Amino acid sequence: VTPLVMRAFFGFAAAVYGRGCFHPTTAVTMADGTTEEIGQVQVGARVTTWDEASNRIIDEVVDGVWRSTGDLYRIHFSNRSVVATADHPFWSTSQNAVVSLDPEATKGNHGFGEVQLMAEGTRFRAVDGSEVPFVAAELVARDVPVVTLTVQDKHWFFAEGVLVHNKFGG
Repeated sequence: VTPLVMRAFFGFAAAVYGRGCFHPTTAVTMADGTTEEIGQVQVGARVTTWDEASNRIIDEVVDGVWRSTGDLYRIHFSNRSVVATADHPFWSTSQNAVVSLDPEATKGNHGFGEVQLMAEGTRFRAVDGSEVPFVAAELVARDVPVVTLTVQDKHWFFAEGVLVHNKFGG
């Protein structure tokens, strides 16, 4: 799928899908290195996060769990996939910026000033420090239960081993 096709496809539905969330079974990397389904993560749990200032992996406390409904897309990377809403913000190492499948919805739903389009080949930080390139995305479900987190202070966590921003800007 080309970026132009993705923009045309995702752009028409911005008001319908999206609240920056994941499928409830999405694996979140916990502070102890294990994973837990995002739907099971509780406020007070410690997750693996990223400190932008030092560019280091650290751990932080979950201070909110958000449940809603939304349309979900399987976002394929070279060696894994993440099932998320099109507006969920991810950190791109190749663009050094927040990106999503629908940047305009991400700006509106999350309060980010600048968001780039997730395009084929865009690279993302994995929890092991490697980079994983984006390959393609496909709609997999409409109006289904979705879950996301807010994380104290650093505002990042790893979903299926890929660095993502928490609910809302920050």
